[in-house]
Formats: sequence, C-alpha cells, structure tokens
Amino acid sequence: MAKRQAAARAAQRSSSMNAVPDSCDVVVIGGGPAGSLAATYLTGKGYSVVLFERQKHPRYQVGESLLPDVWKYCDAAGVSDAIAAEGFLRKAGGSVDWNGEMRRLSFGDFGYTRPALHVERDRFDSILLERARASGAWIGEEIAVLEADLSRAGDNESEVSVSYRPVGEASASRIRCRYVVDASGQTGVIGRQLGLRVFDEGFRFMSVWGYFANSSYLAADGLIYPAQSVRQVPPTTYVSALPQGDGWAWLWHIMLRETTSIGLVIPKAWASETKGSAESWEAWYLKQCRALPLLQRLLADATFCEGSLRLVRNYSYRSSQVAGPGFFLLGDAAGFVDPIFSVGVVFSMYSAYAAAHTIDRCFRQRARRDEHRSIFSSQVQARLELSRSLALPYYQATDAGHARAREAMGFSSMQAQALMYAASLLTDRSGNFDSMADSPHAHRAAAERVRPLNIPLE
Repeated sequence: MAKRQAAARAAQRSSSMNAVPDSCDVVVIGGGPAGSLAATYLTGKGYSVVLFERQKHPRYQVGESLLPDVWKYCDAAGVSDAIAAEGFLRKAGGSVDWNGEMRRLSFGDFGYTRPALHVERDRFDSILLERARASGAWIGEEIAVLEADLSRAGDNESEVSVSYRPVGEASASRIRCRYVVDASGQTGVIGRQLGLRVFDEGFRFMSVWGYFANSSYLAADGLIYPAQSVRQVPPTTYVSALPQGDGWAWLWHIMLRETTSIGLVIPKAWASETKGSAESWEAWYLKQCRALPLLQRLLADATFCEGSLRLVRNYSYRSSQVAGPGFFLLGDAAGFVDPIFSVGVVFSMYSAYAAAHTIDRCFRQRARRDEHRSIFSSQVQARLELSRSLALPYYQATDAGHARAREAMGFSSMQAQALMYAASLLTDRSGNFDSMADSPHAHRAAAERVRPLNIPLE
C-alpha cells in the first residue's frame, strides 16, 4: 500500500508538470461523474490513476436533474461540501402531467433529508473533476484515447496498454496500466472497440432539447411562479406526456440558475411524420413547445436561447459485457435507457463506486479476479435492466431481463423502492414495478404520498 500511495503522489507531481506518466495502476477514460469519482475512489485506496478527458472542462453536458441519492457518493468522495457551496438550485420534487392527470411527489415524503438538485452540468462535472485532481489523480484534458491493447490483460500481472493522442496532434503515445476504466459516456471507447454495444429495439427514440431564458415554473404547491422567484420558492422538475406519443413520448422542464432546459423525447417515426423536409429542427421544436397549453403558459415571458438546440438519435443501448480481463465499463459507457426518472447520474456514480471496490479486490485477490468481475457485472447489468423496465410503458415478466431487474430491486432499500413505485405511478408504469417487487401490496402505500395537483386556469 505504501508503494501505491507513493506512486499516486508521483502521478500528482507529474500532473503539475504536464507530463503524462509512462505507467500507472489504472487509466480512466472520461472526466464525467463516473470517471472523476472512479479516479477519486481509486486514489483514496492508494492506487495511481491517470484520467484522460477528450474535452476541456468546463464543457457542456445534458442531464441536469439529480436525485437525492447522489449525496452518498459525493460524501464517499469528499466532495459534498464543494457541491453544496456552489449553490445549485434545490428542487422540491416532481410535477407530472400524464393522460390528463396532474400529480406531484416530494422527496421529503419518502424520508430523504438532503435535497435533489437542478445543476448546470458543466459546473457540477468540473467540481468532481477537480476533486479527482486534488485526490492525486493525474488529469489530462483535451487528450483522446484511441484504443486499449487488452491482449495481456488475462496474464497474472494483468498488463494493459492504452493508446492516446492530444487533441489536434497527429502522433499517438501509449501508457501501461493494469486496468482501464471506460467512463467515456456515449462515446464508449472500449465498448465500441470490442463490439459490445447493442442498441435497444424497445426504445427507438430520439431527443430534441434546448434552453430558454426567463421561463416560469411549477412549484410543489401547484402554482406557477416567475423565474425570479426560483431561489425563494424551489422549483419542481416538470414532466408531461406528449399527446402524440401513446404513452411513450414526453417532455422535461428543468429550471436552472440562468436558463431552463426543455426537452422532447419522441419516437423517431413521429418526428419523421411531423417534420417537413424543409423545416429546421429548431422551427419544429419551437412549434411543438407552442402546441402544449401548460408549457405555453410557462414560456409566456420566455425567450429561446438561439443556437442552444441539440438532438440525439438512437440514444438507448446497453453493453453485452460490462467487465472483462483488464477493463470495466461505467455509466453511459455501460448503457443508457430513457431518462424519464433521472437515474443516469446516480447510476454513473454507483458504477464508479462499485468499480473502485472491484478493482481493489482484484489487486488484492488476484486468484479471484474472475469472481469479482462477475459480481460487478451482475450488479451493474441488473441495475441497467431495472432502469429499463421502469421506463417502458409496458413490461413483460417473460422478458429475458426480468430476472435481472428483480435482482436489482432486491438490492434497493425500502425507501428507494417506495420512491420508484411512486414515480412509476405518476407515469402509468406502476405495473412494471408490481411485476418485480416481492411485496407489491405493501409498496402501494407509496401511492398515498403522490398528491394531486390543481393548476389554476389563469
């Protein structure tokens, strides 16, 4: 352990001199929540870590609504005080308009004492990355990882070679390590290299989103407040079904400190049918926003931020394998499903924590590396399947992933299960929960914590 701590300190000194080390214990690809936390957890265990990030922080990222569960992973990384000091918006809960019913839930009703947040991900991710740097990880920004040579990863000493290249340069270099952690998000460097990514035919969707200034918002009391009140009266995350989606399509409305994130999640076929060939995506998006009565009220005094529109197609996928000799896939690099329940960042943080624990066990108990990887893989795949099952408007108990989803449900606390049930109830997906929970009748008590909302007409 003393040698590893010395190596970690050496890596930190190298970082300050901008010289990429020749070797380390673990290479982490990606400086998002999964990568930064994995680096922090691993350095805390005494391992030397080199983290490569293709972009320069702060950089844009979507996924601004965070559940209260993020705090336990921030606590473990020693970064909670920095997150709290940033002053991100606290959110009061969720307001959902689904099939003509307006309902809400508050996290406090489920025993959570720490707030959910609406965050600008450029700042949130930067805070986590700086924590990794302060912990002793060598951080290399604007460096792209090209591939990993895993041919000797199964050897007793488990040697991996990672090829990287600074952005804008022609020549590549290599660094030796024992393990490579792919936390590169939807880029999925290692997953794509190994051909592990499988697109989810159950979610043939796309997402289109943008940002508005001066949007009004819904608070937990069901009233609409102007943007200027957001510090005094915490916002909810507003989610609504879209009438054309038959239970699939939906929108999000997330208040941030200066702007509001509004996105549409839609079947690709619907977009093709409704968007004219000469119509821009921005014009189409704004037209859809104007067609929704309540959203139109929230945007009455708002201005669209020109140039903020973004879209992604075929965003739902999973990996046939999330760990193997010499590598681990974390967060979005492992898989991503519909973001309707805001579990993406929590899953990324969980996978970072689990990977750090597993890598530590693999170092300490080399003879049991296959067993440790198998446990990690089972738990990560189960949580991905649980997220998928709760996002589907329907779910079949005969589905191949049902057993895995039930397994993940068993990992969850009663508090988390109650919140999952209430959230699924809001969006008519409670049947999915009932098919997996061991005591669905007990969990229906969570329905009492879902409150109706009566939005004034004016």
